[in-house]
Amino acid sequence: MLQCGGMNCQNFTAEDEQALRESLKRCSPETIEKAVEYRKTGNVDLLGDVVIGIISRFVESDMRGKLVNAPDSMVLVDELGLDSLTMVEIVLSVEDALGTKIENDEIQSLRTLGDIKGFIRNKAQEGSK
Repeated sequence: MLQCGGMNCQNFTAEDEQALRESLKRCSPETIEKAVEYRKTGNVDLLGDVVIGIISRFVESDMRGKLVNAPDSMVLVDELGLDSLTMVEIVLSVEDALGTKIENDEIQSLRTLGDIKGFIRNKAQEGSK
């Protein structure tokens, strides 16, 4: 059985897709499509682009260019000017996009873009077991 972030991909209904699109409506169309595709297929190769797209939505427009081909070593708070409240908003959006729950204590150590990508990939793979 194919799992997506702890949920069965075959159970991703049209209503789920509509709710996902609504929750990500301020993200780019590309981000939304990749999130929908991930939820339908469980393809973890899409996760990095989804996460970058969600982060981009919360970053000031003049900082978004830094996310293009950003190194995994990028420290989000320092280099993008994100505060802790914005990080919580990002996590909530990622939860919606991936159909998973991320606990507060799990995000305490996430500082770099690579930390976040790796964490999300591991979380998705845990859900597929």
